[in-house]
Amino acid sequence: MNFRSQNDFTKVSYKRRGKAKKQPLAIVKDCSVFNVDSNIRRINEAKTELQSTDFFQSVSALLKEGLQQLNDPEIRKIICFGLGRISELMVPRYQLALLLCLKALFNVEVLVTDPMFNNNDLSLLKHFEIGWLERNIEGKFKVDTLETYLFYLPHCPKQLMNNLLWCNWGLRLSKCIIIGNSINKVVEDNSKRVLKKSAKYINNISPNVLELGIVNSFTYFDVFNDTSIHCFPIDKLNLLTNEFWDDCEEPEYSDSDMEIIRNSLNKLEF
Repeated sequence: MNFRSQNDFTKVSYKRRGKAKKQPLAIVKDCSVFNVDSNIRRINEAKTELQSTDFFQSVSALLKEGLQQLNDPEIRKIICFGLGRISELMVPRYQLALLLCLKALFNVEVLVTDPMFNNNDLSLLKHFEIGWLERNIEGKFKVDTLETYLFYLPHCPKQLMNNLLWCNWGLRLSKCIIIGNSINKVVEDNSKRVLKKSAKYINNISPNVLELGIVNSFTYFDVFNDTSIHCFPIDKLNLLTNEFWDDCEEPEYSDSDMEIIRNSLNKLEF
């Protein structure tokens, strides 16, 4: 595999390379009575299917490339936001399958959080030995400066990534790898007004992120479309001024702009 140099921060092109096999998600929701064994079987089947794809091989290779760019040989922990109703919906089930593949790849602890989880979802997470945060932290997770964390935000609202960036604003970002909606595409697709209001930190860091675009060759195109791997090499961050980093007020969002669930609405019981 040819690795990019640390100073090669080219903008990712979002034209689809090749033609992914677009198959419709014919069964979007499983409306039958919840059966834990049946759901476990479906998730394991999705994991097995995903592991054998070129898509997952691409994700694995790009993550290794990202770690090399960070001069770090390993991931210490995986944090996932916004996985969704894995006990009911097909898309979250495949997104969980990718999370399980990453868990096996790095053999590390995995923590998830989503205020939409119900008891059925939590029973599945427990089976797969995935921990969860009962409090809705709205993406505000601060990393340990001695460890590299992998954050997985499958099709999450931009405010979640914006909050995550704010919480680690500064050189801590060099300890973050983020799999989620393309940062460059968020900047390209939104007006300056929207970016200033709801994605300030995404916009500010975008010129300094190393974005590794994933070629979406997965059978169900919508599950992982517009997904990229984002890294923040320390050499790049060290070039930024104190003035740049000091502009770091906690994000605030208006009710009309709110795409995430506030922590006051989070009532998990298990």
